[in-house]
Amino acid sequence: MTTVRALSPSSAPAADVLQPDESWSVGRWAARIGRFLAYSFLALLLGTVGFSLVIGLLSAGASTVVVWIGLPILVAAVLVAHGFAKAERGVQSALLGTDLPSPAPVRPPEGAGGIRRMLTPLTDPQNWLDSLWVLVNFVLVLVTFPLALAWTVGAIGTIGGPLSTLILEQVLPGDGRHGLGELVGVPEPYTLPADLLLQFLAGLLFLITLGPVVRGLTLLHQGVARGLLSSRHQEQQRLHRTEQSRAAGRSAESTALRRLERDLHDGPQQRLVRASMDLARIESLADRNPERARAVLRETREQLGQTLDDLRRLSRGIAPPVLVDRGLHAALTELAAISPIPTTVECPELELPEHVEIGIYYVVSESLTNAAKHSGAGSVNVEVARIGDDARVRIEDDGRGGAEMRTGGGLAGLAGRVASLEGRLTVASPPAHGTRIEAVIPCAS
Repeated sequence: MTTVRALSPSSAPAADVLQPDESWSVGRWAARIGRFLAYSFLALLLGTVGFSLVIGLLSAGASTVVVWIGLPILVAAVLVAHGFAKAERGVQSALLGTDLPSPAPVRPPEGAGGIRRMLTPLTDPQNWLDSLWVLVNFVLVLVTFPLALAWTVGAIGTIGGPLSTLILEQVLPGDGRHGLGELVGVPEPYTLPADLLLQFLAGLLFLITLGPVVRGLTLLHQGVARGLLSSRHQEQQRLHRTEQSRAAGRSAESTALRRLERDLHDGPQQRLVRASMDLARIESLADRNPERARAVLRETREQLGQTLDDLRRLSRGIAPPVLVDRGLHAALTELAAISPIPTTVECPELELPEHVEIGIYYVVSESLTNAAKHSGAGSVNVEVARIGDDARVRIEDDGRGGAEMRTGGGLAGLAGRVASLEGRLTVASPPAHGTRIEAVIPCAS
C-alpha cells in the first residue's frame, strides 16, 4: 500500500485511561484511581517547588529589570518554568497516558550576538505559557489532590467505617460512644445497627462516585496541560500543513500545466498544423483536380473533428462545465459514460464545497484514465460519501493490480492535487487483486 498524506497528525491522542469503549474491571478502575493519586501527589511536590522558584525569580526579575540585571533573572525564570513543564509532560505521559507534544522553540537569528541569544527565551511565547502553567497547575493541584484523596478515603469507608465502629464498640466504654444513630435520634437498642448502615451507605456513595470524580479531575488536568503546554504545537502543525498544502498545490499546478502543454503540442497543435497544410493543398487542387481536393477536404474535416474532441477532453480537465452546471453526480456519471471500462457511480446528493467537488472530479477522472490505460479491468466502481467533516471518494477496479506511485506519474500528480486540498490519497494495488484508490478531503480545507 502506498499512502500520500498532506497532513500529519496534529491532535494529541486521547489518554488510554479515558477510552470509553474499554471494558470495565475492578483492576482497571483501581489502577486509574491509583495513577491519578500518584500523579497528583507528584504534581503537588513539583508544583510547590516550581511555584516557589518561578514566582521568586519572576518577582526578582520584574523588580530589577530597570537596571538590566533583571533580564537574566527573567530568562532564568522562564527556563525554570520550561523545565517543570517538560517534567509535567513526562509525568502525565507515564501516569495518565497523555500525549503533550512540545512546540518548536524560537531560535535566535543566525549571526546574533551573545546578548541577543541570551534574551531569545524571553521572545518565545511558549516559555511564558509554561510560566503561566506553573502558577495555574499549582493552584489546581491544591484543590484536586485533597479532593481525590478525601473521596478515596470516603470510598474506603464503605468497609472501613463499619469495621472501625465494631472495634470501637469493643474498646470504648459505653458512655464514650456517640455514633450517627444517636445523633439522628435512633432508639438505644438500634443505634449500633444504624451507625453501621449509615456509614456503609455514605461509603457506598463515595465508592460509586469515585470513578467519575477521578475521571473528571483527570480530564481537568489534561485539558489545562494541553491548553497551556501543547496548544502552540497544534498551531505550528496547522501552519506546517498549510505550507505543505500550498507547496503541493504549486507543484500540482506546475505539473498540470506541463502536462496540458504536452497534450496540446502532441494532439491539437499537430492536427491544426496538418489541417493548415491540407487546406493549402485543397486550394492548389481545387481547379485542376476537384475530386482529389474533395478527398483531402474530407480528411481535413475528420482531423478538425478529432481536434475538437481533444480540446473538449482537455477543457474537461481545466474546468468541467457539467460540474458547475449540473453538480457532482452528473459530472461523475458523464465520466463513467465515456470511460471504455464499464463503470458504476454511487454518489448521493451531498452538500460539498466547490473546491472539494472539483478535487473529487479530478481524482475520479485521473483514476478512470489510469484504469483504462493500465489495469485491464472489466469493471470499475466509484463511491462518494461524506464521513463527518471529510468527503471520501473511492475508486475500485478488478484489474491486474500492481499500480505504484512513481515520481512524475499520474498517481503522483493526483496525490499532489489532493495534498493541495489538505487531503490524503491512498493507493492499494496488490498484484492480481485489482486497485483501490481512496482520497479523503476535508470539507473545511
